[in-house]
Amino acid sequence: SASDVVKAVALGADAVYIGTAACIAMGCHLCRSCHQAKCNWGIATQRPDLVKRLNPDVGAEHLVNLVSAWNHEIKEIMGGMGINSIEAMRGNRLMLRGVGLNEKELQILGISHAGE
Repeated sequence: SASDVVKAVALGADAVYIGTAACIAMGCHLCRSCHQAKCNWGIATQRPDLVKRLNPDVGAEHLVNLVSAWNHEIKEIMGGMGINSIEAMRGNRLMLRGVGLNEKELQILGISHAGE
């Protein structure tokens, strides 16, 4: 999600993986057969009979919508934090607060409890 992207970047990530979300946007139903090249939805396969099931124009449109929506959400989240660029967010753990984490997890992540 967009909030997970913000968290990862604030923890210092240079990049984030959106592969599963991208596949879902294109029509994936999470049947977990990607590695077998038997994707029933035509996304993760080279089999001509299965590839026909994917409409690349619709899939591309949905993927663009996902990335665009996340872009807007990330900007809104950062705006609420008083940050105006993704570069300023990177490694900025001071903006993160932990909810439902124990002391060890907070220490490892280098963040404070919510409310502190």
